Amino acid sequence: MSDEDDYMSDKFLAGLQDVRPSLVHNRGKKRQVEIETKKEDLKKRQREATAACGNVDNARLQESLNRPLTADNKGFQLLAKMGYKAGSGLGKQPDARTEPVGITIKSGRGGLGREAAVTELNLRRQELRRAHLLSKAGIESREEISTEAYRRRATHKAEERKLQFDIKRCQQTCESLDLKSGITEPDLEFFWPPKPKDEEETKSEGEPEVEEEPAKEEPFTPSEQLELLTGYMRTAYCFCYWCGTHYEDAEDLSTNCPGLTRDDH
Repeated sequence: MSDEDDYMSDKFLAGLQDVRPSLVHNRGKKRQVEIETKKEDLKKRQREATAACGNVDNARLQESLNRPLTADNKGFQLLAKMGYKAGSGLGKQPDARTEPVGITIKSGRGGLGREAAVTELNLRRQELRRAHLLSKAGIESREEISTEAYRRRATHKAEERKLQFDIKRCQQTCESLDLKSGITEPDLEFFWPPKPKDEEETKSEGEPEVEEEPAKEEPFTPSEQLELLTGYMRTAYCFCYWCGTHYEDAEDLSTNCPGLTRDDH
């Protein structure tokens, strides 16, 4: 450090972080070192507390919850004053609950509705696959070329272009929501935008080329892809693409969202 350096600058104080306060004689510098040391200790304790909370034994928690309340418990005393007896149900109904609702600690980073969304997605995929098989088994009739048929095809092409635009926007939104939740791969390949060719992994020189079997893609139509995408984001993240709104929970979504399709909005 040169003689022209300012000894009260942040650059100089940053170099004192590893210096013990007892070795600093200037009161201002000593105070600064003590503050930085306390900050580092606080961050360390917070990290340790977070790690300890993440390692809570779920089985031990359930075991603690299964223990009955003792007579000196405040909650039990309040219930007893209202006529509750140990072992009986809460309420006058014959099927009243006698056991508390269980608690399960969530350790993953996925959204709360992700498991339900994946289950719903698998069921919808099975329905679409069954519909495709039935369609292939049927006899397709060839339409006669007419003005009405031409108009129908033109309308269909316009709708397809609109669907492709909505699918592209949905893919971008779905990828952003998944990445924020710590998900690195889409549940279905078309849920995220297709990767450019220059981002694909290139093989190193000298390695023999191995012919890989092409992946079997499910022949979803654009409208079915859009339906799966919007349904997944609604269930997993309470996000409506047509509203462009991220709702607080499922109840807020069902109350304030007009519907599932563009026409509903």
